[in-house]
Amino acid sequence: MASRKRKSIGMRPTSQYDTRRFSSLDAWTRYTDNVLGRKILPERKVELYHTKLDDFKAELERRNFHKHLTNLADGSIDLALVKEFYAHLYTSEDRPPKQSRVRGHLVKIDADSLNAFLETPMVLAEGETLPTYSRYCRLPTDFREIEAALCIPGRGFILNFEGHPRRILRKDLTALAQVWSVLSYSNLAPTSHTYDLTADRARLILGLVSHLDMNIGALISGQMTSIAQSNTSKLGFPALITALCRARGVVSDSLTFERLSPIINLAYIRKNCWNLEDLTVSIRGARRARARPAELPSTSAAPTPAAPSVPAQTNF
Repeated sequence: MASRKRKSIGMRPTSQYDTRRFSSLDAWTRYTDNVLGRKILPERKVELYHTKLDDFKAELERRNFHKHLTNLADGSIDLALVKEFYAHLYTSEDRPPKQSRVRGHLVKIDADSLNAFLETPMVLAEGETLPTYSRYCRLPTDFREIEAALCIPGRGFILNFEGHPRRILRKDLTALAQVWSVLSYSNLAPTSHTYDLTADRARLILGLVSHLDMNIGALISGQMTSIAQSNTSKLGFPALITALCRARGVVSDSLTFERLSPIINLAYIRKNCWNLEDLTVSIRGARRARARPAELPSTSAAPTPAAPSVPAQTNF
């Protein structure tokens, strides 16, 4: 009998994955086969004081973005926790979950939980059940309205082959629209596609520049679940996810941490977002196009006026 008992113990199967980090074989498989090799898309911090873009800073504060969403700690991104979070958030079912279990702790990402953590309460007009931006998105898209709000005069959507509005080039946006676009690429709806605005993103930027109240928690929650279901997109919100995990008591054993994307400050805006053709904004210290003085006439040749020098705009 004793020998049989020893044999049964010796044949007991060992675990196929780290049960401390993964709650199921499916999560482990998703992690190793997909999430592990994907890169992150870090958020940006905003540091603005008195500038000519006070409109942007004031709207950040009105929406409470300055408290957490654009004030995340730099050098704090725990890559291991972020990837474990997304591995557990994935599902093959039609309805993605609104929570992820990370090292035994439940991290909720439903709209109410995110709004509470970010201190971005949803604002509703009296008698309404949806915020202003949600109601705007249910209306037919007015592309002329978007062009008037986001583009410098005379510029607008580029049409597709069927004659429908498709995208707006970054160089055709006002300075304010460019700054909001940069923030949206990293902190609101992460993407590495940054050289133009699609129609959907243009609607989001319109909502921001037009002061339309929106449910930020619902927006970020939807983005997180879409990223988890994707097989190729970069992993967005890494600093926020790290902060959410720590707030729920998740213990990390990482020794190195990733940094945020370059900060949005006045120097960044002057270099990357100020449009020379946007006459509505004047940023102190920004480069301006200046005409060279005409050369003095010589005895051997007639004077030739010099062309104005216009600096090229720096890419993101």
